Amino acid sequence: MGRNHGLLTNLIVGVVGALIGGFIANALGIAWGGWIGSTLIATAGACILLFLLGLVRKRA
Repeated sequence: MGRNHGLLTNLIVGVVGALIGGFIANALGIAWGGWIGSTLIATAGACILLFLLGLVRKRA
């Protein structure tokens, strides 16, 4: 997403993004088993989180 963060920030965004992705997938009834599905959901959650953080930073 074109962000230049440090390692710790990237790890935090990845973990929180995975939680957000899992929550959204669970709410929508999406049940992709295996590591590939979990990776895709976690990646989508991290992208959503980065997008939302970008919106918040633009307003601040």
